[in-house]
Parts: sequence; structure tokens; C-alpha cells
Amino acid sequence: MIDRQAMENELRQARQARLDAEAANSDVEELIWEIQHVRLGHQRMVFSIAGFDQEPAIAN
Repeated sequence: MIDRQAMENELRQARQARLDAEAANSDVEELIWEIQHVRLGHQRMVFSIAGFDQEPAIAN
């Protein structure tokens, strides 16, 4: 006997898996485009130094 509820659940899961795969593919394609279109010299680097904002130690 055919379990229609199980078939419906499997179909819903397959559709969701397809949507997830398409979203992941889109993310990868966007990342590839960004890498291929890097404009050298236009990036900014930010450095963070731990303890930079701490009060200096007082010498006795």
C-alpha cells in the first residue's frame, strides 16, 4: 500500500534540499565573482591589538 503522507514528506524534504543547494550555489558563485574582480590596492586592513586601550601600569 502506498503511504501518501510519507511520499508528501519526502517530496517536501527533497524540495527543501534543492532550495538549500541552490542557495549554497549562489553563495559560491558570488564568492567566485568577488575573487575574480578584486581591485588590488583598494582594500583596507584593520589591525586590532589586544590591550591597546588598557591603562598603563604605574611604576613604584
